[in-house]
Amino acid sequence: MNLRFQSTENDAQVRPFNERLILDLVRRNTELSKAEIARRSKLSAQSATVIVNRLVEEGMLKAGKSVRGKVGQPSTPYRLNPLGAVSVGIKVGRRSAEVTTMALDYSIIEHRSLRYDYPVYNTLRDDLIALAKTLISELPSAQSISLQGVGLAIPDALWSWEATTGAPQGAMSDWEHATLREDLENALNVPVAEMNDANAACLASLRLGAGRNLSSFVYFYVGTFIGGGLAFGDQVFEGLAGNAGAIGSLPTHLSGERKTSQLLDYASIHILENAMADAGFDVESLYSGQLNSAAEDLYVEWQTKAADAIAFAAMGGQVFVDPEGIVLDTSLSPQLRQRLVAAVNAALDAYDQRGIRKVEVIPCEVGIHARSLGSALLPYQTLLSGEG
Repeated sequence: MNLRFQSTENDAQVRPFNERLILDLVRRNTELSKAEIARRSKLSAQSATVIVNRLVEEGMLKAGKSVRGKVGQPSTPYRLNPLGAVSVGIKVGRRSAEVTTMALDYSIIEHRSLRYDYPVYNTLRDDLIALAKTLISELPSAQSISLQGVGLAIPDALWSWEATTGAPQGAMSDWEHATLREDLENALNVPVAEMNDANAACLASLRLGAGRNLSSFVYFYVGTFIGGGLAFGDQVFEGLAGNAGAIGSLPTHLSGERKTSQLLDYASIHILENAMADAGFDVESLYSGQLNSAAEDLYVEWQTKAADAIAFAAMGGQVFVDPEGIVLDTSLSPQLRQRLVAAVNAALDAYDQRGIRKVEVIPCEVGIHARSLGSALLPYQTLLSGEG
């Protein structure tokens, strides 16, 4: 659903809602005067002034330099105060974890990464708690006392990926009964909001990337394992069990192959990484974009199958959802992202698209840290957008 302002100005219970939406309005426009806030919010000038003044007192907004127009009183612009709040984002992946601190204006304060062959629950939990505490302790005092909470982005059923990650049998079994969200809440003494990691990447696209100007979109994130999400009305739609947009599990049948597998079996980067490692190539070149000719051949082979499979999924997304856009991001280098998007669009052109709007995939430039940024955005959803 789209964000709407409450206009019942005398009801004290709706004032927090209007505060959140004024913050969101200022964030989206960088800076606004009180008159512009009143006009865009449909609130009276008096109500808008009272709320803006309160947010300034609370440290959420700060006044800029007054601008004198041709007539009337000088106009004072207001913008978000980065020091007014802070969030912590924790992304847990199959091969790496990230901890991020984010200011109220969505700027990154600090970002740290942990890499491993596979995640061991007790070890990773302790490392994440220690790292989060360190980043919080390094915050300026004004931000450390305004911590909004922690966002946790993590794949569903992490223990079920044991064989795929190459972990020894039973090494990831503790994740089946893990209580990471509760453990983080108890250790950090702040609320923790949890979301599937691909949905968190979708949230990052919605707030920071190509999804900002779309009313609805189907989202693909091509990472170690491909995932995705759905966004409608300025919100990520998670579905009944949080699996809406779980495009990695979509059955995919490529031409010339009898076996029907899932999308993640064709379009996940770990397939390409394994092929490159087996051939003795530097896997990190996938993220720098500097491929030698032999590695280029492996990349093209993977991209051909991945693009065909993603195009098949994109056609399904267009048919079932009819979104305003199809958005694709990846942890690959920006150069390889552009090539992959072009390859997907070329594969789409081969489909019969009668009866639907033409499907075209647009690139999102959030990139390799999309899931981490999405986790850091989670605590701000209640504060800025009124989402629960």
